[in-house]
Amino acid sequence: MIALQKWMDVTANNLANVSTTGYKKDELSFADAYDQQLSANGGLGASVGSLSTGTAVNGQYTNFEEGDMKTTNGSLDFALQDAKTMFKVQLADGSYAYTRDGAFQLNAARQLVNTDGYQVMDSTDRPITLPDGDVSVNGTGAISVAGQAVATLGVSQGDFVKIGSNLYESTDATPAANASIREGALEGSNVNAVSSMIDLIKISRLYDLAQRSITQQDQLSQNLISSLQQGA
Repeated sequence: MIALQKWMDVTANNLANVSTTGYKKDELSFADAYDQQLSANGGLGASVGSLSTGTAVNGQYTNFEEGDMKTTNGSLDFALQDAKTMFKVQLADGSYAYTRDGAFQLNAARQLVNTDGYQVMDSTDRPITLPDGDVSVNGTGAISVAGQAVATLGVSQGDFVKIGSNLYESTDATPAANASIREGALEGSNVNAVSSMIDLIKISRLYDLAQRSITQQDQLSQNLISSLQQGA
């Protein structure tokens, strides 16, 4: 039941983020919780096999498969075309985080920020300030305004772990050597809505079956206790 609840929670969260830019779905791995060995003669005789007591969650991981690319033609919309690279942003406390969401904008100081207002870092870990003019970005992240080079988007590669709000942390992130960026596009979520809905229906049915099984087991136990009490 615990494994089913966890599976349902993860699937529901994925489905809730089906429209979140750059979202990467979570998945679970399962293993047998415990195999009970069965023996003849009240447990004293030869082995007659085993009985599985169900499954348990063995681990949770993030699927970094790329989502669909959506053309927006926005001059400050960027999509990464490498599965395990991230844009680098600076949080309010000065620490760094990473994201696949390239829907950027300018704050009052004309600094490039993400949708939560966190500053987007350049390739030297500095905020990016854009002067007035037409913005263009080439495939490696080099930003030009009115034909003048301004900065290069900071793109990192490494192992990333979710920390919430579509952000990740990493202990081994390094600058990506060959970043591939598409301007005027955003990466969609890699959650398949239809598949997730089917999974939720499947989990709901399994949950119902498990509850019925527990109810039947309880009833059988009550019947057994009643029989023993009557025969005493």
